[in-house]
Amino acid sequence: MKPKLLLMTFVLSLTTIYAPAHSVKTSTTAEIAEQGNPAAEQELNVTLPKAGEMVNARPRGKGWLNLLNSLDQWNAEKDFWQLTDGMLHGEYTGGKSHHYAWTTRVYKDFELNVILKMTGAGANSGVCIRLHPTDPDNAPGYQVDMGEGYWGSLWEERRANMVQKYPDELAKKLVKENDWNHYYVIAKGHHIQAWLNGVKTIDITHEAGFLDGAIGFQLCHGDKHTILDVKALYLREL
Repeated sequence: MKPKLLLMTFVLSLTTIYAPAHSVKTSTTAEIAEQGNPAAEQELNVTLPKAGEMVNARPRGKGWLNLLNSLDQWNAEKDFWQLTDGMLHGEYTGGKSHHYAWTTRVYKDFELNVILKMTGAGANSGVCIRLHPTDPDNAPGYQVDMGEGYWGSLWEERRANMVQKYPDELAKKLVKENDWNHYYVIAKGHHIQAWLNGVKTIDITHEAGFLDGAIGFQLCHGDKHTILDVKALYLREL
């Protein structure tokens, strides 16, 4: 073997021996914030429990309470919320105040099935649980959230703000834009779980949160046009 070729072979051998086995990835702030979220370790795996399965917009099994029978069961501003043929409709073209609608009854531990569609420019809303409203603009409590940068996340209004963030890149694959989406929620003690279109996006024990409250929906304030239609809202107490 020629001396020059022998030297090149020796150098290549050293490179192979001491080359790193894999690259080292540095976690970003967003990745750290998402640690503990079920989506941080898996892709879009459908794990919906049987209680979350819907047939003709109705849940399986017994004991479910339809919360859309009448607006008599709700605190809702008629200028922003209407209930027609079992479908709740809310619309807000934006402004300085929120406009919440919420049940007159308070619930503690429960499971919830919701089928809804949200449209509009910059639309933002949320499936509200364990609310403690003082008026239509001020409603402390949880939101199983909806909107760009919020879908699949757990927000706590007027309190902790973002409790658990669902990755935006996964939400974009999961959400049906301008179409019907399904949330299944379990609230038991301080443990909150939620599935969006069959995929688990929230799983957290939040000791600082309310243990009871109303069920509701938000029309968010700001420069947004939010149109929300809810065609199924069923609750079963645990």
